[in-house]
Amino acid sequence: MKKAFFIILVLISTLRAQELKFSTGQLDLDFSGVVVSSESDANKFNKYSPLKAGLLSAIIPGGGQFYTKSYLKSALFFTAEVVLWITYFSYTKKGDEQTRWFKQYADENWSVVDYAEWMNQWMTKYGTSDAPIIRITPDPNLKPWQRVDWSRLNEAERYISRLSGGFSHTLPFYGEQQYYELIGKYHQYAPGWNDFDRNFVPENVSELKPTPKFKFYSLERGKANDFYSIASTATFILVANHALSAIDAVVTAMLNNRKLKTETNLSYDLITGLNAKVKLKVEF
Repeated sequence: MKKAFFIILVLISTLRAQELKFSTGQLDLDFSGVVVSSESDANKFNKYSPLKAGLLSAIIPGGGQFYTKSYLKSALFFTAEVVLWITYFSYTKKGDEQTRWFKQYADENWSVVDYAEWMNQWMTKYGTSDAPIIRITPDPNLKPWQRVDWSRLNEAERYISRLSGGFSHTLPFYGEQQYYELIGKYHQYAPGWNDFDRNFVPENVSELKPTPKFKFYSLERGKANDFYSIASTATFILVANHALSAIDAVVTAMLNNRKLKTETNLSYDLITGLNAKVKLKVEF
């Protein structure tokens, strides 16, 4: 009866027992002093490296989660990464296209020659004898920005600002980012738009108002800025996605490394008979 009970205990154990050899068929002789020790499969859980998990997710969001077999979170982080990159490239492209469009519109509808001629008209009418009249090359085959003495233009802007106070900026050279920004932002540049009334030359230049084309251009330039702003926001979230994924992967690996450990010990002694011990331990 004892032998049958012992065999049943060995069979129902989920862990590998020591190899036992039956030689005499007598339990009290064959198993005297023998200890059978085994450990459950709970001890065989994979142990994940938090460092490896963090690095994987820092490089490719979701990589560390895939490594720790958190497949749903892995898919979420990776999907977010793909969507954010698509957003970045898409809105950067839209911003570039919009920028090319509003620059072309400005080149076709705003002329530094018209702007300079209006300032000359104002200085002739309201300025002093030492007013810095802007030299303008009459050759129509040249581009507008090639016909104007730019240093003289900026000097005239400062001169009018001193006399009237309505000119707050000096125009950067053609093609610069600020050039395209200022002509659609400050009213002093309204005379350069080809729908401006050339007969309107008020002594107080603060009375200048934006024209319809001025307003349209300002909105179009604003759209480009909005596109770039979305692309910039996407890059910020991309960095955050890498960081959050890495942190989550490290935490997930650490949590998965907790182990439920069970140990079963079976022994037979000639004096005490069959002894069974089960030990349960949770490790963090």
